[in-house]
Amino acid sequence: MNVTPKRYCLLDSAIVLSKEAQARLNEGYNVEVFSPYNPKEEQLRNCDAMLLHSRLSRESLLKLSKCKYIGIRAHNTDYIDRQLAEEMGITVKGIPQVSQVSVAEHTFALIFAVTKQLKSSHNSIIAGNWRGELKPNYELSGKKLGVIGYGQIGRQVGSIGRALGMEVLIAGKTGEEKDGEMPLLQVIGESDILTLHLSNKDNKVFFDKEKINLMKPNAILINTSRGSLLDYESLKESLLAGRLFGAGLDVFPEEPLTDISLCELANVICSPHTAFYTEETLSAMGESLIRNLEIFYQS
Repeated sequence: MNVTPKRYCLLDSAIVLSKEAQARLNEGYNVEVFSPYNPKEEQLRNCDAMLLHSRLSRESLLKLSKCKYIGIRAHNTDYIDRQLAEEMGITVKGIPQVSQVSVAEHTFALIFAVTKQLKSSHNSIIAGNWRGELKPNYELSGKKLGVIGYGQIGRQVGSIGRALGMEVLIAGKTGEEKDGEMPLLQVIGESDILTLHLSNKDNKVFFDKEKINLMKPNAILINTSRGSLLDYESLKESLLAGRLFGAGLDVFPEEPLTDISLCELANVICSPHTAFYTEETLSAMGESLIRNLEIFYQS
């Protein structure tokens, strides 16, 4: 009896599946865990499918001579050069947005950490200074929360903000503002706290030095969306100059982060791209990732 050999699937080492999802994947595929940052050439040349949650270089992508499918464990698919992949005959598929609750909660974790100066307060106690030279904290009620990117996550963030008594300002696309939305530059200029929730398909800096300089003095900037959206050097300059109250950052242009100088500032709170990283979200993401792969090869 002829037995059809299993397809060879590369699984990004950054992806941890539930036991059930891993069992489903192993049942249908010969699975090998790999590092997208340092893949072996034979892995790339021999794989039929790839499940990814890290950036894959153009050089590595070009070596996928057999691969027909790349599943991205994210709503955004900018982990690879998607146009090149599709020119090579590779189908690229992301998963539905399932992390809106976890990312919105994490966004406010960063907001609370910055506004209540938890980092400086903690360090002050450890240093034996008690309240020391801490300036007064920042109340959220009555403040203006600017949301740039009003998709599922942005709407969840807005809902939490309103529950806290904040006025939520929604930035619309320039020249295409809908009811309830405001021009982007107006939102930037009026907000006490700005939070970014945009995708970034072309990986270009959106929130640049010019926009940072438009922010209110003593405002706060939060980024839990894409590291490539934000000009981090200009943000650092503004923080060092004392223009902004602080920043909360979960994503960075380079991950893992090597230059930690921005994170070392007393008024900056950083997390290692963990806004989505909850048991509930990981389970839902893994389920969607495997289901998409199964559907591709069944069709």
